[in-house]
Amino acid sequence: MRDAGKGDYAFGRFRLNLAERLLTRNDIALPLPPKCFDLLALLVQNAGHLQEKDRIIKTLWPNTFVEEANVPNLIGQLRKTLGDSLEKPEYIQTVHKRGYRFVAALLPPEQNRDESEVKPEVHAQAAIRILALPFRSDPAGADSDYLAYSLSEAIAATLAELNIFTVRSTQFAMRFDPQRWDPQSVAKEADVDLILTGTLARAGERIHATTELIDAPSATIIWSKVWDILARDLFRLHSGVVQLIVRSLTRRAREDGEAAIAGIDTPRTPDAYELFLRANQIILNRSPENMLLARDLYLACTEMDPGYAPAWARLGRCYRWQEKFDQGVVVASGAAEEAFQRAFQLNPQLAIAHCAYTPVQCDAGRASDAMIRLLTVLERNENNPEISAALVHACRYCGQLDASLAAHERVFRLDRSFPTSVAHTYFGLGDYEKTLYWYDTKTGLYLDVLALASMGRNNEAAALLWTRRERFSMQPALMNSLQAYLDDDSARGLAALRVEMPSRSRDPEIRFYMARQAARFGDLDLANELLSQSVEWGYGSSLSLTRDAWFEPLHSTLEFNRTLSIIRVREEATHRAFVEAGGERIFRFRDESIFVPEGMRVH
Repeated sequence: MRDAGKGDYAFGRFRLNLAERLLTRNDIALPLPPKCFDLLALLVQNAGHLQEKDRIIKTLWPNTFVEEANVPNLIGQLRKTLGDSLEKPEYIQTVHKRGYRFVAALLPPEQNRDESEVKPEVHAQAAIRILALPFRSDPAGADSDYLAYSLSEAIAATLAELNIFTVRSTQFAMRFDPQRWDPQSVAKEADVDLILTGTLARAGERIHATTELIDAPSATIIWSKVWDILARDLFRLHSGVVQLIVRSLTRRAREDGEAAIAGIDTPRTPDAYELFLRANQIILNRSPENMLLARDLYLACTEMDPGYAPAWARLGRCYRWQEKFDQGVVVASGAAEEAFQRAFQLNPQLAIAHCAYTPVQCDAGRASDAMIRLLTVLERNENNPEISAALVHACRYCGQLDASLAAHERVFRLDRSFPTSVAHTYFGLGDYEKTLYWYDTKTGLYLDVLALASMGRNNEAAALLWTRRERFSMQPALMNSLQAYLDDDSARGLAALRVEMPSRSRDPEIRFYMARQAARFGDLDLANELLSQSVEWGYGSSLSLTRDAWFEPLHSTLEFNRTLSIIRVREEATHRAFVEAGGERIFRFRDESIFVPEGMRVH
């Protein structure tokens, strides 16, 4: 078989190249022992025809006596690599007591995946899907504990900047037990092609690490490497792992990846990178105390290395969080904006900066600019779900609710586990059941409570709100006024809204929710004032205002109709901007059935 004629065969998501003796799935090279490769080649070259055991033995082991049991052993290895089964074969069928037949349809060579599984509007489906599990660390090595999450997260963030990958979030990866996990189970749940895993142990000034890249569906190790480095040389491990992953791909994907790696940000000093990793570990739990400490670490990192763009982007995100949720911290005016602009100056393409900057830009009244910027970024990195998730936010602020849903659909196609703010979009459309389904209850504050109240399910809303009492300080006006509404105390509810009016936190979407509560309490002047402020600050949807029953008391007021006219004019302008930026071409299909699973969550 080594002297067989040259050939290139494609079936399902696989490609078999006889000349290169290479089997790939989605551009990922799969390790295969020589005899396994020879057997697969024989079966594929004779697809549809029975290959009897005697012929297989004579072809693979000419002039050599071997036990017949060698053949089923090789078949078992092939089935494992292909993800096939004896009971329901997709590729290799067993003909009892005689031999084997290759039963998958062969595609034209340029097709290396099952096109029936690929929607034509989302080119990103060709991306290589990868999950980086947190590294397992030595229980006795407390000084290196912070690396378990932060190092794998930093590697994943670098891979996400390369358009050849769709990277599952490290938060999602933390669902799996680092000590006991099965690659094929993880592959099925995470829907990935590759899994990166490893161990870390610190001994004095050195770190001993092992890293493995696993082909997830077949549970096959593609490569394994042992590292023995100075503790101050962590970025060498980071960049080395990224390069090894890229080199595991086929030539076309490898060339694309290596070209992209050349533009990846590199810290100038080991100390700066260590501070960066420590901060990344701390913000895993976003309490006010942790965000303050992480902010100070990012600041120290940027002072040591002013040229490290990712640190500036994450510093900007800390400032933004503190401005919105931590009333006890004074943030200098424009601090978040300045941090993000520094990141863009250093790396205009940095995806994490573009995504984290979006809420800052939207709250500053420049949602249309954010939408256009993200559409441009999406053309360069269509496989990163975080970019489309940011578009969910920006399009909603622009009043383009259908575009916001289409952006969420794109995220869902790329990564079903990736969170978006689409629950707020559904709320704006008055679809409270879908609001409840998509809202993140683990980190959420009020929207599911508000949805239940809007459906008249006040007892359920009150019970749920009670479980959030420790979070009231993060959005005191909404939470306290909601509590008052459910207690049927309009005076207390209106007082809570008025206290928040002069707040330093500029959040036009929150003002919208405050306005609808004021309208529900019956104070039309306060409701119109809050609504006008929300629109002036850059948020608004004519559909939301005309469909929402809580706003009905305002419909007859002159100020409401003036505000509605302003929104409609702005929506026309933002829709034109969306079209001119290529939005309709990028999101040219809508199919709600693929991202609204059966069985809405019961409350």
